[in-house]
Amino acid sequence: MSDIKVSALNMVVGRGREANLPTIRDAIRQARDDNCDVLVLPEVCLQGYADFAFPEDSPKRAEQKLFYGEQAETIPGPTTELIQASLAGSQMLVQLGLAESTRHGNVIYNSVALITAEGVLGKYRKSHNLAEYPYFNQGDELSVFDTPVGLVGSLICYDVCFPEAVRALAVQGADLILMSTAWPMGGHDRASDFYGARMDMCIRANAFFNQVWIVASNHCEKGVYTAGLDYYGGSQIVGPTGDPVAALEDAPGLVSHEGDFHDEVRRSRARDFFGLNLLQDHRPELYARTAG
Repeated sequence: MSDIKVSALNMVVGRGREANLPTIRDAIRQARDDNCDVLVLPEVCLQGYADFAFPEDSPKRAEQKLFYGEQAETIPGPTTELIQASLAGSQMLVQLGLAESTRHGNVIYNSVALITAEGVLGKYRKSHNLAEYPYFNQGDELSVFDTPVGLVGSLICYDVCFPEAVRALAVQGADLILMSTAWPMGGHDRASDFYGARMDMCIRANAFFNQVWIVASNHCEKGVYTAGLDYYGGSQIVGPTGDPVAALEDAPGLVSHEGDFHDEVRRSRARDFFGLNLLQDHRPELYARTAG
């Protein structure tokens, strides 16, 4: 396959569709103008991520549940159709993070939709998110999607902390994994933040262990929610050796990289780490105890 250009957005995410759609549309326009083939947007960037600092008996929890009940959208739905229309005449793939409503609105998921000018190619519902109760339900499938740039896998935030999840996508043939996240900091000093450093570590280790690309898009707003939370930013593109080839800190904007992504995966499995293919040497029959 020839060279492709991939971008991820460091985004200041507001509260509600009306606040975030202009930023999303501007990012898509800029990516199109830059001849990008893939654009990754952050987790729940359409409506905004949940505030988990409320006590269980706080009326704010009910208000937030009502907010997502009103703001969540089906996939396909109004916003995916709007993005589809904005991609007319291009081959670009957009991964959008959003609160997804089921057909009858009874269950809400933390999801991503993969969208092209042809429509929604697939969706993924965050699998590892018990901590997001009572706002979002759990997904139950790790799938890859056939896209204009080849087989692609999707992850959302905390999913990257589970090596089995990334491996499941890699063994299904995904060379390119798109990660939408809302990864916070533990404090306010990005240079020494433990939580942010763990995000970098998880992304880069999983890219190396599976010899795949991981493209991560994060929030970068500051002083938000009840706790005055800062998001880490750190949107990045990491190659199959585990090395970042492009990254941002906490300023909003796009980070991009162009190259032959699939050829780099092949080369990494034949040359870079002692010439070892880590998927070829993977021994799933020995790992049954991980199911316990």
